[in-house]
Amino acid sequence: MQSTAVSTRGTLHTEVPTLAAYLYELKQVTGAEITFGGTRAGEGSPAVLSTFVGTKTEALRGVQVELGRGLGGKAMAVGRPIHVRDYSTARGITHDYDAAVKKEGLHAILAVPILSRAGASGVIYAGLRRPELISERMMDRAVAVARRMEYEAAVTAEVNRRLAELTSAMQAPAPGADQRLRDVHAELGLIRSTATGTTRQLIDDLMHRLAGTLRTSGQEEEADRVVTLTPRELDVITQVAIGCSNAEAGERLGVGESTVKSYLHAAMRKLGARNRVEAVTAARRAGLIP
Repeated sequence: MQSTAVSTRGTLHTEVPTLAAYLYELKQVTGAEITFGGTRAGEGSPAVLSTFVGTKTEALRGVQVELGRGLGGKAMAVGRPIHVRDYSTARGITHDYDAAVKKEGLHAILAVPILSRAGASGVIYAGLRRPELISERMMDRAVAVARRMEYEAAVTAEVNRRLAELTSAMQAPAPGADQRLRDVHAELGLIRSTATGTTRQLIDDLMHRLAGTLRTSGQEEEADRVVTLTPRELDVITQVAIGCSNAEAGERLGVGESTVKSYLHAAMRKLGARNRVEAVTAARRAGLIP
């Protein structure tokens, strides 16, 4: 899945993978003939169908799915997946969008809401051009895609919230700004330790750029000597750099104190450091942490 991490005019932020990427995956894992979806601009707004994989017409493009209306609107209203064997004859839903569905030639459709703390933020669909009962396997796979969308959106929102604070501090330097950058870098490390896939890659990229923000010319020369730490070794050094003890670092990272010591000693050997203070200094000179 493709995604982007953007930095413009000193503003750091990250973006979730595109809806199209999720819909391509949804089509692949469910075996659906068509997948499509849309998001809501805010509370009270409809979900506007904007992205499609496998369509034959433009009939569904721009359709505004109101909360509670049609299959997708009902899924968003109740907060759970809804499916029908044959859309045009289905009971229990309104038929506001029958004309567009018929023109596209759809029959069996599954709708899965995309949920956030504020409620449904959108809906994704998997459809077949024949009447058929949607299997539990197909529904489970579609829900898994939706849950990952929700998770990555939530992580991205939290990362951007913290980066917004940092961006403000960088644009208006004040005493303690450097330490704030290091604190945010460490917080991102904690989020990264539980993230997976594309989200982890995005956070890795942001942390790398943050690590370079405070690098001086002398440190740039030192950074020419390549030092490679494993993700866990870097996690530990990052926490130690903001003043955490081994026990505190272990608690934050969800590992034991002895495990932290093991990673720290491994990092110290690679960095040519004799103690934790030298390790942090060497990691900064190597451009690994800010």
